[in-house]
Amino acid sequence: MAKESSEEGKHKPDGAADATPKRNGIKIKWRDFVGSTTFVESRNLARYSGVERLFLKFEGNNPTGTQKDRIALALASMAKSQGATAIATASCGNFGAALAWAARLCELPAHIYIPSSYHLPEDRVKRMTDAGAQIHYEEGQYEDVVVRSSEICKEKGYFNANPGVDGVREVSLEGYAEIAYEIYRDMRRAPDYVLCPVGNGTTLAGIYHGFKKLFEARKIDEVPRMVATSTRRGNPIVKSFLLKSRTMLDLDRSEIKETKFNEPLTNWHSFDGQEALDALYASQGFADYASDTRMQEFSRLLREEEGLNVLPASASTLAVLHDLTDTRVTVKGTFVAILTGRDFT
Repeated sequence: MAKESSEEGKHKPDGAADATPKRNGIKIKWRDFVGSTTFVESRNLARYSGVERLFLKFEGNNPTGTQKDRIALALASMAKSQGATAIATASCGNFGAALAWAARLCELPAHIYIPSSYHLPEDRVKRMTDAGAQIHYEEGQYEDVVVRSSEICKEKGYFNANPGVDGVREVSLEGYAEIAYEIYRDMRRAPDYVLCPVGNGTTLAGIYHGFKKLFEARKIDEVPRMVATSTRRGNPIVKSFLLKSRTMLDLDRSEIKETKFNEPLTNWHSFDGQEALDALYASQGFADYASDTRMQEFSRLLREEEGLNVLPASASTLAVLHDLTDTRVTVKGTFVAILTGRDFT
């Protein structure tokens, strides 16, 4: 893993100082646990995808295997510093596992609320329970459980770590901005394009936020074009962009078609979707869908070509890139694909 440079330290997120938990009264640096994830150039997949240069940013190196560990640690530390009796969130698995891990590190009880109809992977359940979190199953879709768990937080005085909550959004954007700083640290410049899977849109919005701060600090000449990738079976960010809407448009609940491959990406309402949509327009980027078949294909190729076990949903970046290019004509420029999660199966 690359070492932190002095340049990165100058541009770390404002909320990073809040992400220093204490264990037995001793402060622990957050970078001892999260970030500085794998960043490699993939020549084989670049040729297969038809682009000049392709880099992979693999967030599976984080403790519970996803980028969500970054914000979970910041939020758990904030909850601890505010004297919260517990921290809680709705989750379909990945954020729940991340928050359970972070809460244990910060010596704080965690409550994770899961849609009862969701097919939660066994490794996610085990990670939550092993960390001491209490799992609660609630009726309804993910968005319904966000509302219900937020009500419970208000009733019981828990710290509400759900997306879209004031304070949580700001810390999350700053946490994911670190991904941009790390890419800059490793490349010494900005790429031309950054492709990122979107569900709620927070990760993409945060990465854009980081590059924008680097641009404003005159560290880079221009912000990369941001590219949102998701499932064609239900994501409002991609649909809103393809409809050329500047305002987020919620889907009808009936439009959501969940499978075991696309579940991290499906939403009828993206809680930070407007921020992600704004980032697409501001960076002159774009958005598109990936099929389950393509996501599985690139998950396999990543394992075979790069030795990276990547969730199919996380491979939506490469699936979209491949489908938008013509392998007979090389597309000039530098592309970075964010691979948000590790496949534990």
